[in-house]
Amino acid sequence: FIHRQTLANVMRFATVELSELEEKISSAADIALVVELQVFADLTAAVIGEAEEISRSSTALADLDVAAANAQLSVERTYCRPVVDESFAFHISGGRHPIVEEALKISGASAFVANDCNLGAKTDKGDGRLWLITGPNMAGKSTFLRQNALIAIMAQAGFYVPAASAHIGVIDKLFSRVGAADDLARGRSTFMVEMNETANILNNATDRSLIILDEIGRGTSTYDGLSIAWAVVEHLHRAAEAGPRTLFATHYQELTQLDKHLPRLKNYSVAVKEWNDEIVFVR
Repeated sequence: FIHRQTLANVMRFATVELSELEEKISSAADIALVVELQVFADLTAAVIGEAEEISRSSTALADLDVAAANAQLSVERTYCRPVVDESFAFHISGGRHPIVEEALKISGASAFVANDCNLGAKTDKGDGRLWLITGPNMAGKSTFLRQNALIAIMAQAGFYVPAASAHIGVIDKLFSRVGAADDLARGRSTFMVEMNETANILNNATDRSLIILDEIGRGTSTYDGLSIAWAVVEHLHRAAEAGPRTLFATHYQELTQLDKHLPRLKNYSVAVKEWNDEIVFVR
């Protein structure tokens, strides 16, 4: 035994074997780190050597995952295979909002009410390529706008869509002016944000574009807002051209008079009924 320490009530000793064990224990962590680094380096080298095959396999698995998920979703939720071609058609029969529909099922609320949307063909002068949609709050106008935009995106992404049938001519750009929010960090009011986004739409939309507009002009006084909305509708209609396919929701009832001199504008409204002193949204 080798004497190490003497205290008031204790004397401590060591042996050669204990000293060797202490050294091994103290160096074990360093040795383990070296071994781990070597194992990791060997694994990294092996993976890099098979990088091309791994990349192809992961891409194939990703494609299969998307396709399988799309197929499962289509069967479970009764989606249809859309027709996408070079025409200017936009004909959705029995269209539904994929998220709202599922949320209603989960909550146990009433079933989602499907709606048609036919924005017509470019060659038809009376086709109604611009829909003016009116109705009270909570009636479903914004949901209708968004569901058709989502169906267009899903169709051109190669997915089945939540509808009974769908025929969509290729859309080059999809513009959305929905909701109200300011941008305080940049010193822009709600109205300023709305006007900037609207101007961007008017300057960049083509005949192949799809536009959804929700209550343009609500961020200012009534008459100014009505004038802005009126001018936007007339600009999108385009007297000498077909104009972009547009869904325009508004509370300005005065705009419904525009169908008298804008042949491609059609008025639609969301039905509401009163029953036992309650409001029923027919949708």
